[in-house]
Formats: sequence, C-alpha cells, structure tokens
Amino acid sequence: MKKSYWLIGLLFLFLVTGCGMSNTPSTKVEELLKRYNNNADVVKTELGDYLSSLDLDDDNQKDYEDIYLRQYSDMTYEIIDEKINGDNAVVTVKVKVYDYYTAEKDINDYISTHQNEFYDNNVYSAGKALKYRIGELKKVNNRTEYTMDFTLTKVNNVWTVDTLTNEQLEKIHGTYAY
Repeated sequence: MKKSYWLIGLLFLFLVTGCGMSNTPSTKVEELLKRYNNNADVVKTELGDYLSSLDLDDDNQKDYEDIYLRQYSDMTYEIIDEKINGDNAVVTVKVKVYDYYTAEKDINDYISTHQNEFYDNNVYSAGKALKYRIGELKKVNNRTEYTMDFTLTKVNNVWTVDTLTNEQLEKIHGTYAY
C-alpha cells in the first residue's frame, strides 16, 4: 500500500513540475516554432491572409503557399539563451531556413538581364516572370541561419510570446536581407 501512495505522489509531483516546466519562456517559443514546423491551422490561416493580400490568382497563391509551408516544415532551430527580468523575457534562437533572400536576388537579376524571355507578342508578361520566380523558389535547397530574439511577457503567471516583428517573420520566411 505504501508503494501505491509513493507512486501516486511521484506521479503527482511529475505532473505538477511538468506543467510548470511548460510555462517557461523557452518552452513557449519552442511551442510557437513547432506550430510553424507542423503547419498548424493558425499558421496556415495567417499565411493565407498574407498571400490573399498579394492579389495572386488561385494557382499562384497555392504555389506560394506550398513554398512557404515547405519552409516552415523544414525549418530547424536551436534555443541558445533565455533571460528573464521580472515579467519580461528574451529567448535567443538560431533558425536555419531556406535562403529565399539570395534566390530572390538571383531571380530578379536573371529576369532583368533576360527580359526577352518574358515577353509575349512584344509585351512584357508579368505572368511569365511570376511563373519563372515560383519555379526557381521551388528548387531552393541552400540554407541560411539567422539569430532571433523573441520577447515574451508574463500575464497572470503565463508566459506569452509577443507579436512577431516584420524582421522575425522575414527570418522565418528566409527573406531577411543579411
């Protein structure tokens, strides 16, 4: 009987400390990054809202969605540091993502130096250029690494990641100018 109480007590201790451990700044940042890795519905919705604002046709929007969902799925990360100051914290993370920044530069250079390839009946075709861009982005395998600081705030004893900045989003997308 004593063993049962001891095991129940140990299980309770594990559950209490386990729950407390999931409310650390580093754990909250890791949960956020895992949502990207797993292409969680909230991430897909935010991406869809952004892509809808670009006024792309359905096929091109789907292609861009595939490109960025691949980026999220294949992103790797390592938590480097955590600093807590009262109800504020900063978690430093290294992320490794596909290097779409360099790819975009190369794509733009190619389009500008080979404009004749993107004409239909002597008229520049933005659609042709877009198809080329999407095709090249789908081929990207080179990666780059960024260091990011995530800020968090503790409200009612719960850590929450502050709204991501444009710079952070560009780094997650691999489009940040380095």
